Amino acid sequence: MKILPLLVLPIVLMVSLGGCSLSEKYAANNSAGRTWVEAGKTGTARANFEGVYYSPEWGTVTLNQENGKIVGSLAHYHVSGVVSGKNVRLLLVDDQWVEFTMLLRRVSYEKLTGSYSGSVPHSDADSTPVTLLRIDN
Repeated sequence: MKILPLLVLPIVLMVSLGGCSLSEKYAANNSAGRTWVEAGKTGTARANFEGVYYSPEWGTVTLNQENGKIVGSLAHYHVSGVVSGKNVRLLLVDDQWVEFTMLLRRVSYEKLTGSYSGSVPHSDADSTPVTLLRIDN
């Protein structure tokens, strides 16, 4: 009977320490995402990305822009990013975790093209092309 408490203690310690490790992973992931986004701020915004778009891969995308900053939604992800020139860098966040990074360029009023990556920061090695088409006026 005294063996049971000895077995429970390591499990409790593992769960406690695992929480620290997970919060450290979240902090590192979010920091890497913010650093990547801010590194894309090389000039003033020369394009307006605000609007409602559609992508076959992602569904409806809503972007709001103010002073070169972007916020919005894409599928179930919260979107945030920055505009520099005619380009935007976006973080796609689910439950406080940056799951995807996205690079977009405004080709025309109706069309944004670029790529998304499951890497933070964005990586060309695993990037997938994406096109967003405006569906609002």
